[in-house]
Amino acid sequence: MQKLQQIIRIPMMIITYFLLLNTALASQIAEVTLDNGTTVKLNDDFTWEYVILEQPKQNNDIRASAIAPSPIEATPPTPPSTPQLNQQFITQPELLKSTAKDGVKVSLLNTKWDDDKLGLQFELTSNSNKHYVLVTLETQFYSDQGQPIKSERFNVWQATFRLPETYLRKNETRKSRLFWIEGIDKTHWKKQLMSIKITELESR
Repeated sequence: MQKLQQIIRIPMMIITYFLLLNTALASQIAEVTLDNGTTVKLNDDFTWEYVILEQPKQNNDIRASAIAPSPIEATPPTPPSTPQLNQQFITQPELLKSTAKDGVKVSLLNTKWDDDKLGLQFELTSNSNKHYVLVTLETQFYSDQGQPIKSERFNVWQATFRLPETYLRKNETRKSRLFWIEGIDKTHWKKQLMSIKITELESR
């Protein structure tokens, strides 16, 4: 009976060890500053991404009022500031116009205007052995001052069911269709500030 308990105890110890190891790995996320000054976040799934947002600096040049407030007057809370685009990405917007995940790279290829609608076309390449049938992209648009405007999510690539020639395969380059975005004021989007991120991939 004692030997049986020892045999059972050993695999339980191994299972507990790997559970603790996985938990530790899942929490190991770090930020690293590159030589060019940009900061990247290292994720626990072996991916990385730029840290593109920052809190706007508070204006400290505010003169106090000469009249002291009444004790019964409550000071209204300061509303939280909205994170805005890091200044480095405002001056180098091309850094945010491509993204990659699991061997698939998506880059902004063309932009065009049709009255107040913004048209976007992307280029996709793959070095993965998987055959991708769906690539979902999330885009975030910023004003020329770096303030968030709006976000859009769409399938930048979607293959036709049971047509393998429409799959995104290894060493292939594909052009997406033109996507039309509304709600962007072209007078405040002259720098074309936007970020893109692959959020979903499906393969066959």
